[in-house]
This record gives sequence, C-alpha cells and structure tokens, in this order.
Amino acid sequence: VRRDVSSGFYDVVLAKRLRAIAVENLAQRERHLEEARKRYDLGTATDYDVLAAEVAVENARPEVIRADNAVKSARQKMAFLLAESDYDLDVSGSLETEIAPPPAYDESLQTALDHRPDLIGLAHREEVYRELVKIARAGDKPRLDFRADYGSRKYLVDQLDSHGKTWNAGIYFSFPIFDGFKSRGRVIQARSDLTTAEIETAKARDRVALEVRTALDAVKESAEIVTALGGTVDQAQRLLQMAEKGFEYGVKTRLEVEDAQLNLSQAEGNLARARRDYLVARVTLQWVEGILGE
Repeated sequence: VRRDVSSGFYDVVLAKRLRAIAVENLAQRERHLEEARKRYDLGTATDYDVLAAEVAVENARPEVIRADNAVKSARQKMAFLLAESDYDLDVSGSLETEIAPPPAYDESLQTALDHRPDLIGLAHREEVYRELVKIARAGDKPRLDFRADYGSRKYLVDQLDSHGKTWNAGIYFSFPIFDGFKSRGRVIQARSDLTTAEIETAKARDRVALEVRTALDAVKESAEIVTALGGTVDQAQRLLQMAEKGFEYGVKTRLEVEDAQLNLSQAEGNLARARRDYLVARVTLQWVEGILGE
C-alpha cells in the first residue's frame, strides 16, 4: 500500500507539472501571436506570420486539454488508492529532490534477506517441516506414556443401584514391532515436504536478488538522467530567450523561436518525468528491501 500510494502521489504531482508546462507553452505561443499582430499592424510582418502564430496557438490547446485530463485521472487513481469516495481530492508536493548515491548491491541484498516478510515466512515454514521430519521419525520408536482418568459411575440392575467416584492411573510402555512401513512412508513424505520448502526458499531468494539488482539499476538510471537533464533546462531557457529577443529585432525566424520553445518544453517534461521515476525507484528499492515505512 505504501508503495502504490507513493507512486500514485508522484503521478499526480507529475501530471500537474506537465499541465503547467503545457499551459506555459500555450501562453508563450499566445504572446507570439500578439507580437505577430503588433508587427503586422506596424507593417513589419505579413499575413503568413499572423496565420502561422494562430495555428501554433490552436495546436497547443489540445496538449493542455490532454494534460487536464491526465491530472484528473491521476487524482482519481489516488482517491481509489486511498479508498476515498471524493474523487476531487488533490495533493500538494514537489518533484524536487537531492540525488543520493544508491547503496551497494550486497548491502541491499542482505537488507532484503533480513527484512522481507515473504522470505521470513518461508524460513519459518522450512523450520516447521524440519520439525515434522523429527516427529515422523518417532513413529516406529518405543513410547512411554502416562495416562490417568477420573470421573463417576453408576450402575442400575433391577432394584439395585450403585454409584460413586472412580479413577485410575498408569504408566504404559509400547513398542511397534511392525506397522506396515507406515512410519517409514511418513518420514519420506515429511522429507519430501522439507525439500520442497527448501527449493521454494531458494527460488524466492534468487527472485529477491534479481528484484534488488533491477531496483538498483532503476535508481542509478533515473539518477543519471536527472543529473544529465538538470543543465539542459537552463540551456533551453536561455536559448528561447535569445531566440525571442532575436525575433523581436528581426534577426531570428519564427521557426527558430518555435524550435527553441519545443526544446524547452521537451526538456522540462523529460526532467519532470525523470525526477518522478527517480522518486518512485527509491520507493521501489525500499519496498524490495522490505524496509519501506520502517
């Protein structure tokens, strides 16, 4: 539940961030349209420039609509995970986080082996089957039992009756001479169950080892992407500012401005997704290690 809710939370924050990027992109294109109309009125732009700006604005609107729907869907999923009937609930948060080096593989694996509840349960189950083997081996061994009874009796014969307390106690020794190999069969069955439990435990350990390695790779990959894209957004913003200023003075074309705007939107979107993936990967790693929430 902690893993799913954390992932759902970051999905909502990511959807809201992508919506903000789409809204900013639309606002930017509307400013370009306004600038094109002003230049047209001054005679420094043509009908083509105004028409191209209008088309760019209309092409940016569907992305905002899709982003709005994505936010709504993410919030509904979050409400479902929280078992809330109010699907209009919202979350507040940020995808900003510090990139920390992941733990070593051996350390994470040992943590998982020590804390994963499924592995602990399989280990207990293995111990139970080991004890059952000992019990099955005792089936053809001599037994020494102590038995005792206490109660009351009543006899009624014609007109005569007798009643009173009664008790008995004794020590009984028994030795099974031949039981038709029943005890031997039970021992074989118990050993087979123990072997099956040991195989399932080994398979579970291998599966957990693979999950730990996969989770660590996901953390490393997302961290490297966040680091790589961190400076790209700043560069894309500077490039857009230079392109807009050049277009304003007539030394840059509209195509160059649109390319710069597209590069900025892609860089911001990719960075937001990378940060979400990194946060979810950290949560998944803690879940794989069995320490999420501890």
